[in-house]
Amino acid sequence: MTSTRPVLSAIALLAVLGGVAACGPEDPTAGASGSSASPSATASGTSAPGEAGDGAPADDVDGDGKGGDCGKPPTLPAGHLKLKVQLMRDAGGFEAAEAKPHCTPNDWIYGADKGAPTKHYVLPQGVKAYLALGPGQTKQVDHEQLALHVDRCLAQEIGAPDDYPKVEAPYGCYGNVYEVTLNAKGEVDTMKEIWSV
Repeated sequence: MTSTRPVLSAIALLAVLGGVAACGPEDPTAGASGSSASPSATASGTSAPGEAGDGAPADDVDGDGKGGDCGKPPTLPAGHLKLKVQLMRDAGGFEAAEAKPHCTPNDWIYGADKGAPTKHYVLPQGVKAYLALGPGQTKQVDHEQLALHVDRCLAQEIGAPDDYPKVEAPYGCYGNVYEVTLNAKGEVDTMKEIWSV
């Protein structure tokens, strides 16, 4: 009987830690600093994510009409864009829509709204490219590796045939969202894949 105690203790510990790992506190007024935004304050803001077209808050993760508990949406540094790649015509460029933050049970996740307008971006040979390896981890790759990665992730997203080349470890596909900076010509200068679950 003593061999089951460590297992039960581990399960109890996981249950306790599971509650701690949520996006934010159940009570929006809880917290030592008091900096947590209430769901209604988060949902009523006019900046992204703002209001969804059906009148429900865009961060309404459970469908109750009150919004999520992720707090204030993240902001990007000046000159940075988050883009959702929608189409890669060739290695010289791609079509992308602006990726906006959406509150989910896993915190803020970036994505483009269905039907969001796209823009063409030039991908020069000298692009500084980084692919995600996991949370907070990236590896610098060259132009060709980036172009192949984007192409294969797009193919996976749309359900390409089984014989189409797949992304190989240590890389993976995480929704085709990238943080991008542009050079003075408006071409992509840096492109970093965003890891998400």
